[in-house]
Amino acid sequence: MSIKIKLAEKAKDVEKALNRYLVIREPKKLYEAMAHIPLAGGKRLRPVMAQLTCEMVGGNGKKAIPFAAALEVIHNFTLVHDDVMDDDDLRHGVSACHTVYGLPTAILAGDSLFAYAFEMIAESDVSHKIITELVRHTAYTVRRIAEGQQMDINFEDEETVKPELYLEMIRLKTSILFGSAAYGGALIGGKNVDEANELRQMAIWVGLGFQIWDDFLDATAPAEVLGKPSGSDIRQGKRTLLVIEALNRTNNNERKELIRILDDTNTTDNDVKRAVQIMSECGALDNCREQALEYLNGAKKTIKKYEQGEARTMLEELLEYMVTRGH
Repeated sequence: MSIKIKLAEKAKDVEKALNRYLVIREPKKLYEAMAHIPLAGGKRLRPVMAQLTCEMVGGNGKKAIPFAAALEVIHNFTLVHDDVMDDDDLRHGVSACHTVYGLPTAILAGDSLFAYAFEMIAESDVSHKIITELVRHTAYTVRRIAEGQQMDINFEDEETVKPELYLEMIRLKTSILFGSAAYGGALIGGKNVDEANELRQMAIWVGLGFQIWDDFLDATAPAEVLGKPSGSDIRQGKRTLLVIEALNRTNNNERKELIRILDDTNTTDNDVKRAVQIMSECGALDNCREQALEYLNGAKKTIKKYEQGEARTMLEELLEYMVTRGH
């Protein structure tokens, strides 16, 4: 059975929870907008990671469902707002929320999803102490995600940024929510805060690999694989690790050409192809692929201490999929 099928099977309880929570009520337009992206599909990587981590440490994965669904709702709230900021038209293969329901309603939908997540966490069948920690940690995580998003926006005004700053940005914007999934799953499964933090770091590592690989896919995979236009990072002038590495590796003429493409507000398909060619020829693509795999290997080492079983095996498969998908 492929990992995609396994993920879909594992996520069924989360799908049921999402459909139960995201019912359409009045005002209808708001609740339709709230459900538009979360129920459009997606890989459900974060909720499945929460479930599998809970089970790997000896807990009951069913008890992690409200928290897991809440993380998926938070992830989707960030996507709704991200599409507004980036002016992207597609998400999960459907029209972005703001293109269907308008900008004001999309903002309200994102805000409402964020708030709803905490209602979902509060329904968890765990002790009040654990619920309190899940709420605290989730709120902290969302604040740090916003910091990462602001860093990403700031980078668009820079010709280039240091690789370590970019890695910190994606740690905050992307990796940290994976960290929350493993952290919460471990707490629900009965682990203490120190043990949960070790698994949080594991998930942050794989989240870094996931985002670097996502940047790699954005430049190399077709739109039907991405669920959004290919090369959107290049069109938006984003200084991804691919771009940073390319700017550090190219000669003066290619560097100027790449910067021109990134700063052009009317980037063509041919411009995108040329940018990808420059990244490939200078070795930036290969370098980023190698970095993503290094983070994957670090994450896989962390879970070797846990007893081999169905949950650990599937978690290992999940980690592998996150950093090798699409190619």
